[in-house]
Amino acid sequence: MQTFLTVKLVLAPFALFWALLATHHPDWAIGAGLLLSLIGNGWRAYRGELFVLEAGGLVLFLGLAGLLIAAPDLVASNALWLSFAGLSAISALSLLACRPWTADYARAAYPDNAGTPQFFVINAAITALWAVLFGAIAACRYSDAPGEVITAIVTAGALISIFGPKLAIRLVLQRLAASQETFRWPAPSFAKQDTADDGADCDVTVIGAGIGGLTAAALLADAGLKVKVFDQHVVAGGYCHSYLRKAHHRNRPVVYRFDAGPHDFSGVHPGGPFNSLLQRLGVADRLQWERVTHSFHLAGGAIDVPPDWRDYVAVLGKKFPDSAGGIATLFDEIKAIFDDMFSTAASRGGVPGSPATIDELLAFPRAHPHAYKWMDRPFADLVAAHVSDPSAVGFINALSSYIGDGSEPPSCARMVPIFGYYFHGGSYPRGGSGVVADALVDAIAARGGVVRLKTAVKQILVENGRASGVVLANGDTVRARAVISNADMKRTLLELAPPDALPRGYCDDLAKAAPANSCFSVHLGVDFVPELRPSTHLHAPMKLGIAMMSKLDPSAAPAGHSILSLIALVPHAEAQSWFPDQGGGNDWKEWRRSEAYLRRKEELGDRMVAAAETVIPGLSQHIVYRTDASPVTYARYDWASAGSIYGMSRAGQLKGSKSPLRNLVIAGGGNSGAGVEAVVISGANAAEALLPGLLSRPASAAGVRQAAVIAPVLTPA
Repeated sequence: MQTFLTVKLVLAPFALFWALLATHHPDWAIGAGLLLSLIGNGWRAYRGELFVLEAGGLVLFLGLAGLLIAAPDLVASNALWLSFAGLSAISALSLLACRPWTADYARAAYPDNAGTPQFFVINAAITALWAVLFGAIAACRYSDAPGEVITAIVTAGALISIFGPKLAIRLVLQRLAASQETFRWPAPSFAKQDTADDGADCDVTVIGAGIGGLTAAALLADAGLKVKVFDQHVVAGGYCHSYLRKAHHRNRPVVYRFDAGPHDFSGVHPGGPFNSLLQRLGVADRLQWERVTHSFHLAGGAIDVPPDWRDYVAVLGKKFPDSAGGIATLFDEIKAIFDDMFSTAASRGGVPGSPATIDELLAFPRAHPHAYKWMDRPFADLVAAHVSDPSAVGFINALSSYIGDGSEPPSCARMVPIFGYYFHGGSYPRGGSGVVADALVDAIAARGGVVRLKTAVKQILVENGRASGVVLANGDTVRARAVISNADMKRTLLELAPPDALPRGYCDDLAKAAPANSCFSVHLGVDFVPELRPSTHLHAPMKLGIAMMSKLDPSAAPAGHSILSLIALVPHAEAQSWFPDQGGGNDWKEWRRSEAYLRRKEELGDRMVAAAETVIPGLSQHIVYRTDASPVTYARYDWASAGSIYGMSRAGQLKGSKSPLRNLVIAGGGNSGAGVEAVVISGANAAEALLPGLLSRPASAAGVRQAAVIAPVLTPA
């Protein structure tokens, strides 16, 4: 309404013009309209503004004035319909210029939404409507149509202009909310009256005991559902597990504890998503976290990162004085975006998420302007707006390997959360990453859930177009009302789901989509304690991450010894080359013993050790134990496509948790990407997809039910 009234006021020169035309004084009408238009545009010029309709109106009156001088009789008989034709032309030309004139006035009413594509589309539609209406009135005036027809046209246009934008905005926002999920279907019912006679063995089965699957299972069990988790491996946690290796040093046995994957956990600070989950489940006090500090060794030099991010900004400013101001404003902007992105967590049990209602979507731009502006834009654009020095940019991007190999330039939505390692710190759990998985497994068991290891799933059961359980490798069927897959997403949907249960086009697209990168790692037990930060990032002579978690938890190695993990990301195209041309199932036993494979594996491991020696002199002389893991190794133990450690590439990721198969949801890297915190959020969202409103509820107060037995089934892993 406000916008419509504003436009009516702006049309005052035309209103006066039309009124004076009715007195049969076209010269007075044109002169008065021109004068008011000059005054209005002069005021706009004084304010530094350009409004298309008003500027176009001035041009129109100037044209009529010129025509009045050249052909006064022609103007006297045609000025009325020409004015409306002119307004129609102004509307059409503003559309061609991609600047619909209604946007100039709507911007004042909706300043927070003015930069969105939806705002442009709505105003383009309203401007196009007025182009048609003005043209129709011009035609009616030219043909002397009855006044009732013109009144109907104007009334219709007024009603649409008053109520249309609000309706259109709500419609667009509804579609925007819907676009947060690739697939939309109603959550299943777990009410007793709906499930009494359906023959299900449990409420939810979970394929894969990675952190995403365990998170979802623990939350659903805490909500009172009966949950069963199945994993083919001998330990829970997916990549988040620890393992022991024995060696001999000076004729004495030594034992080292290594982490299969994660060593730097974010989101464990008070109020963080992972901490909130552990608190909700009552297992937070079981874990003792140690702060992981970083060191960057780049072409532009080396920096030991201070624990406080503001001190790090100061260090970068001293190293790059010409960029100091830009670095400071960039980090302030990233912090503001970060806070905006996690602002919804408080109402969702610590788990951030998209605004859930139309009103929240409307309010989000004003309440969280930084995230609104930048989330979907390339992170490189944000950096470039503040810092141009390539060496400084290198340090700003130094943690980018935590989310990918660089083949897919990250958006702000992907990259900004990584700065949580600076704002809140990353941590390592004493006892190794496996204690995290153990805590979640115990939380599930304490709530009556079951976690079965060494129990592979060979098929997802589908009945009536819905996931209704799983078939295990031994032939047993476990019926459920819903299924969560924390397994590799391509294998889940292309191998475990029956071929006719999913849309053919979707399956074809998923088959073409590449998994995310794999990696190659070298795990070392050494007989000294290097002078090194727990997490060191080396960019030359090769890009390499070095983790020394025994510096934080000495129990990982004998006294005077250390464990080192050297990690190099492997792009998917290169990862594929590590596999034999012919099959191999999940083991590739013959290929793993071939001379070509073993030689390539040893050569890359040697190069990584040599690279690490640039910051750890003499490293190779202190190695007591060494084991190397290639993409084949990661695929073998995790059953991940091409050994992917970060889930799916963006082309194959789902939006939301729901798969194309009703009652089957995805948890883990398939729809969240890399990082333990990311898969925790994914697992929480998977649980929320099955039980809407779960995250906003308080934790279960019903007490702990009878603990379930964690029952490994002795079948081949």
